[in-house]
Amino acid sequence: MTITTTGPDQNNEYIISICGDFDFNLVNSFCAAYKNITAAQHTIVVDFRKTDFMDSSGLGMLIKLRKYLGPSADIRLRTPNAQVLNILEIARFSKLFAIE
Repeated sequence: MTITTTGPDQNNEYIISICGDFDFNLVNSFCAAYKNITAAQHTIVVDFRKTDFMDSSGLGMLIKLRKYLGPSADIRLRTPNAQVLNILEIARFSKLFAIE
């Protein structure tokens, strides 16, 4: 389980990539990944391409990200697998984030 952050890229996006399970074990790493990003200037992408599993802790971390960056921040949840997408849909996260 790892988290990597890249950016901003040519599209002015910061990308936070999650590899493995997005659960309680990643709380500190995930918070550190966005701590120095200013949302007013960038799009923040959480890339789920390599995420195998997400539980309620993952949902909580996404809400914490939204609160930290504010309601007007452009935060996108990109390429979730079927299981992760199902959890996001059940939690109605499409009202808080763009899901791509």
